[in-house]
Amino acid sequence: MHACLLIPEIVKLIFTNVHVYDTDEYLVNFVDLYSKLATRRYVAGRHSLAALSRVCRSFKDIALDALWVKLDSLEPLFACLPRDLWTMTDDRKLLIQRPVTEADWSVFEQYASRVRILGNADFDLFGGIDAEFVYAMIGFCSQSLLVPNLRTLCCKGYRYPDVFHSCMRYLLGPNLIYLFVVSPTEGFLSSAMPSVLSDLNRYSPQLEVIEFLGPHPMCPRVSELALCGLTHLRKANLIFPSQEDLSWISRIVGLQELKIVLAGIFPPLRSQFRTSYLEKLVIHSFDLTTSGSSVAGWVVPCRQLQLIPTFTESAVAVERVLRMLDQRLLFNVLEHILLDAVFGPNRNHIDNAFTLQTFTPLMRFSSLKEVDLSTFCMSLLDDDDLGSIVKSWPHLECLYLGTKCFWQMPPKITFRGLVTLLATCPDLRNLGLVFDTTKVDPSTAETLGRGVSNTNITHFHVGCSPIEQPPQVAVSLSAVLPCLGEFIVESWLVKPLGQDGPDRQARNAKWGQVLEHINHTLIK
Repeated sequence: MHACLLIPEIVKLIFTNVHVYDTDEYLVNFVDLYSKLATRRYVAGRHSLAALSRVCRSFKDIALDALWVKLDSLEPLFACLPRDLWTMTDDRKLLIQRPVTEADWSVFEQYASRVRILGNADFDLFGGIDAEFVYAMIGFCSQSLLVPNLRTLCCKGYRYPDVFHSCMRYLLGPNLIYLFVVSPTEGFLSSAMPSVLSDLNRYSPQLEVIEFLGPHPMCPRVSELALCGLTHLRKANLIFPSQEDLSWISRIVGLQELKIVLAGIFPPLRSQFRTSYLEKLVIHSFDLTTSGSSVAGWVVPCRQLQLIPTFTESAVAVERVLRMLDQRLLFNVLEHILLDAVFGPNRNHIDNAFTLQTFTPLMRFSSLKEVDLSTFCMSLLDDDDLGSIVKSWPHLECLYLGTKCFWQMPPKITFRGLVTLLATCPDLRNLGLVFDTTKVDPSTAETLGRGVSNTNITHFHVGCSPIEQPPQVAVSLSAVLPCLGEFIVESWLVKPLGQDGPDRQARNAKWGQVLEHINHTLIK
């Protein structure tokens, strides 16, 4: 064996990279895991680690640590117990056959101590383990923890809510830094688990991230008991009834990121929440007016603000809410803002289209680096309006305006507005803009774009921008955006029965031709 493989640190680094999980993060990337390629890599990685743990004594513990670092459920731990202790039924349910002994617990502990990440948002935490089997193990380890070195606990699916309640305090260890819990039934976190949650600061004092999610909201009093004693907490994701008082959040010291879902359509209760600074604040609500009313008593300067209403409102209502938020959530420290309406049955109504007046409340924030308004119509803005807006944001790095949907009203912004934008915001790296390309004249465009060239932008979200002559558009755009590698049209389906916007495929094909012309010009 090579001398390098006698150094445990090197072997650990190699074996860690065999596994698909990264234990340095709170959660693994579950999205990639479900691609066919990633799944094959995951299975092959586990097989390799299992083989490495058996092939060499010096590899054993390091390979087992990497193999057991993450489990989707508790079932593999229980399945490692002696086979005379349990049996598996035809429907893959694990049943206990005899009392648990000290030797059984020793086997369980050998593997459980290696687990750092437990749970998956798409798996039952207990897998196919029978409730009686779980209770037997809990009873045997009453003075210790089931998984003593756990750092991340993700609990979404559980077949036995009562078992989960009993098991919870045997999973909350002193090393836990991330806790993700979804209530399986209405009132579960409020009625079944207040005693466990209220002692979180005693069980897991190092918790840094907590997510208590729906579909069922939880009682603010329970959240208050659970969170206010956690001195290391920096990120919280919570769901509450819209009419609850959230003033207690001010007592969470050191909080950096806060995401709140206000469930329900009832008028919100005015609450008091003051803090010196938040890195990120996200509020989901019925509409923007609900968000504005909910924070009427707040003073929360934040660097990143995301407001995500379920339903759209008129541009006048959006402007009114933005003015309400001034000196409540909107302060000079603001660098990123996102408004993202989920549904909009009257999305194309002219009253919902933004005007220069709609932007006025945001134009005083000269430190803005990212503005995402991709789900709102910008068809009433012209070149001069766009110029006035972006001149207020000279440090802009990311701008998305109306690119996610198809708008029946054609855009007024032209190539001249695009050039003004690029000239005013030289740091721009991500761009989404709906503009009229049907009147682009290469000679005029060359004059307008003289001296303007942005090499940072490689992907251009053009939304439903109308296009007729791809070669002319290619010549004009390549002069000011020479590094373009992709055009992206609108992605939302806004018609009934899931139909695309008119001529979406044809427009997408024409933008593909634009890219071909640009690439051909670069090759020449």
